[in-house]
Amino acid sequence: MMTRPADTIATELLARSLPEAYGSNVVNVILVDFRGFDTLGEITVFGIAGLVVHALLRRVRIRAEEVIPGEPDRLPMPANLSHLLFPFALAVSVYLFLRGHNAPGGGFIAGLVLAIPLLLQYVLLGSQYVESRMGFDYTRCIGVGLLVALLTGVAPMLLGYPFLTSGHVEPWLPLIGELPLTSALGFDIGVYLVVFGGAMLILSMMGTIKPPLQAGATGRATADPTAGQEAR
Repeated sequence: MMTRPADTIATELLARSLPEAYGSNVVNVILVDFRGFDTLGEITVFGIAGLVVHALLRRVRIRAEEVIPGEPDRLPMPANLSHLLFPFALAVSVYLFLRGHNAPGGGFIAGLVLAIPLLLQYVLLGSQYVESRMGFDYTRCIGVGLLVALLTGVAPMLLGYPFLTSGHVEPWLPLIGELPLTSALGFDIGVYLVVFGGAMLILSMMGTIKPPLQAGATGRATADPTAGQEAR
């Protein structure tokens, strides 16, 4: 620190964050404003990675009617715990998302926080229960998130501004007063949806892969590679 030059790019970002991007959380301002185009590329790559994992693993995923041979494992916690945690985690996720422009938080961490209680439900209740009741389509969530982020960037161009230029308004609301809002919030919504959809798509697929079957356990072909070669 003693040998570090005092005048760096960090000094400029700290000075311009609040007056130009209307946010005091410089990290989030960099992600959704100063270097928003980089973030758009990052969430695109993350969404593609989720779709690739889905394409590779969907054929070996356990079907709803399949039952894994053997005795079921005893869980160390009650299944109802996931029902209690989901509303709380959802509230924390929304809180982190809304405060992200001026305090620690934002779309990335909010999307991951929302994924935690859903993953817990996958473990405690099973994929069939979660996907039949929640109705989440993670691939569509990724697509909608990318579309929202892209449209947020294109909208300023219709007004003659550069791609992903951030705007700022302060509407007055009853009982609340002035509420500062930036258009970067729309871009962060896209980040939120892509991170949540991509993480859930990858982890839900990896958590429901068919385990290797023992020979003769179900009367069907074994998953042993040598036995498969003999059968062919």
